[in-house]
Amino acid sequence: MKPKFKNEYSIGTRIEERRNALNLSRNTVCELLGGTALSTLQMWEKNEREPQAGTIIKLAEILKTTVSYLLTGEQSEPQEAKGIVARAFEILEKERSEQDEMEMLASFESIEVSAGFGSFNVGVTKPDGQVPYDNNLLRNLGVKPKHCGVFWANGSSMLPTIHNGDQLLVDFSRNEVRNDNIYLVQNGDSVWVKRVKMLWDGVELISDNREEYEPIKISNQEAQNLQIIGQVVHIGHSLI
Repeated sequence: MKPKFKNEYSIGTRIEERRNALNLSRNTVCELLGGTALSTLQMWEKNEREPQAGTIIKLAEILKTTVSYLLTGEQSEPQEAKGIVARAFEILEKERSEQDEMEMLASFESIEVSAGFGSFNVGVTKPDGQVPYDNNLLRNLGVKPKHCGVFWANGSSMLPTIHNGDQLLVDFSRNEVRNDNIYLVQNGDSVWVKRVKMLWDGVELISDNREEYEPIKISNQEAQNLQIIGQVVHIGHSLI
């Protein structure tokens, strides 16, 4: 295999040295990298495998050093070497911007999500597009891109929390009702965005705009067709 970088086989040694200097365990570094397998880090440190360019940037941040040091062992490079290092940085930054910073999530713009009295959707089961989301935001929210979808609210029943036209990031894996969270709920062909309260004799769908919208009570029998699509984990407001 053709080496990517000069002194490639020393990268793993420098990763291990910096990790030990900071008293970081391998498990900690793997978690900070977003769930990298422990065996992968071990292979890097043993120089049996090389990290991807975008990962080297993350490692430099975690290990409180520079990309240049991990690649070359030098804290600062001579003037005549700057052209090579600059090109390396351009490649790293390009990969980070394309792969690490943004994630394309499935979008469901054609599904009318009611923040009002109800909506009616027929035959819509697949995403109709993709929307970019910042990977740092997704990590901070603790959600995985493959479990998420993007919807748009229609109506005023969830004011002031959710406005008409707001973008809703929904985590499909969080489909068990807990606490006072907001969920995307489907009953037949209707899709609502509501707070959900479980009752002994049914389910109550609650709006934040309680002055204009009373809770929707669904009996146990009617609730047989009720589906919790997922939890709304982020709301995007338009400023124009």
